[in-house]
Amino acid sequence: MTACLDSTMNRTTDLWLEEQRRLYDGAFYRTNRWRWVFRDDCRYRWHRMGEVLSMLGVATAGLDVYELGFGTGDLLFRFPTSCALMGAELSSDAVDAIRADPRLKAYRPGWFDVTPPDGSVPVPPWPVDIAIASHVIEHVPDDRAMVTQLAAVLKPGGLMVLFVPVEPPGFDPKHLRTYTAASVAERVREAGLEVLHAEENYHIRSGPFSWMDHPSRHGWPVGGFLEGVRNVTMTLIPYPLARATEELLAQVGVHGTQCLVVARRSAGHSRRSAR
Repeated sequence: MTACLDSTMNRTTDLWLEEQRRLYDGAFYRTNRWRWVFRDDCRYRWHRMGEVLSMLGVATAGLDVYELGFGTGDLLFRFPTSCALMGAELSSDAVDAIRADPRLKAYRPGWFDVTPPDGSVPVPPWPVDIAIASHVIEHVPDDRAMVTQLAAVLKPGGLMVLFVPVEPPGFDPKHLRTYTAASVAERVREAGLEVLHAEENYHIRSGPFSWMDHPSRHGWPVGGFLEGVRNVTMTLIPYPLARATEELLAQVGVHGTQCLVVARRSAGHSRRSAR
């Protein structure tokens, strides 16, 4: 049995939605935009996603790309302007912000919407080539249902890309369960997808760098300062150097702090009508 420690207990979907909307609404993504410039984890994810998609031979030009929980849209905006970008967010402010983002004008017409009151995965107007969820499934009460719903928006042969934190239980009280790369891959297979790639990565953020983030996750007064120091410090490390360092760390047994799973929907998987 792969490790996936669930701590949802008696938390209802309604309670979860209320907590998440309270956290991410109120111009969370529109104010203090400078803070996101120093989010080394965001930079790492879009670099690593591009590397793995290239390794798998995925040509990204002209695709329909959907992200559940797109935040600032930084992962979406890494795709070529020949793509159509789509996404859904709990935060209406995030949806308003990305619709007004001047970068979006360079892309083919897409679609953005707010997650419905029941917390289900919003269905885009047409099936997509790539569906992304980055640091999302650890927040939802029913991760199996979410992964299954996300798989349903894919075209035959379409890809699901999941980034999920790998952390000790209790590290972040907003996370309802902990994962390994193997347990995320298991969730994806349960949804009927073929796993093409699964890895633990971001080893460079382990140890002291990881625990500098711990106070902010628990709302301690010193947390914001320590998180800022860690973000600025790691942003100064060039990505190629970060990757080379973490490969060495992995060789000596240092665990990754997140996992990346890429899976494909087979042609025989039932789906909605294509565009």
